Amino acid sequence: MRIIAFSDSHRHYSRVHKLFEQTHLSTDLYIFLGDGEGDLDNIPSLYPGKDILSVSGNCDFGSFTPAVSVTEAAGKKILFTHGHMQGVRFGLSHLKELAASNNADIVLFGHTHIRLNKYEDGIYYINPGSLGEPRDGLPPSYAVIDIIPGGVLVTHAELE
Repeated sequence: MRIIAFSDSHRHYSRVHKLFEQTHLSTDLYIFLGDGEGDLDNIPSLYPGKDILSVSGNCDFGSFTPAVSVTEAAGKKILFTHGHMQGVRFGLSHLKELAASNNADIVLFGHTHIRLNKYEDGIYYINPGSLGEPRDGLPPSYAVIDIIPGGVLVTHAELE
């Protein structure tokens, strides 16, 4: 199963469209991690039948989308959030507590606009970076998570 996690598009809707255009044939599930919720508005009509999950970020004013959500995919429990409510700019301690209390195998978060792939205590912590405004000096990015019989394979990809 292939999952694409992306975050922080911040009104760069053309980049969201480009992401879907380039990846829709090989992706089973998309997870948006907030801050640019409106950038997804017409994506479901352009790609009917695609599974798209999302959470709201601190810049998604007036959103009715939850701030934290959990899903299961290919036998793995995935917790996803924007991360601002867990203080991810200052470390992962609160996110780790949330992961433990939800028995998560994979935790996806954004907010920092900086890519991260960390495996600790049996849990993957993944920040895809930012599609809109990266802060790590690298091009706009997203995360590709492949759940295979042998485990979980995580890569960061740059939007071409």
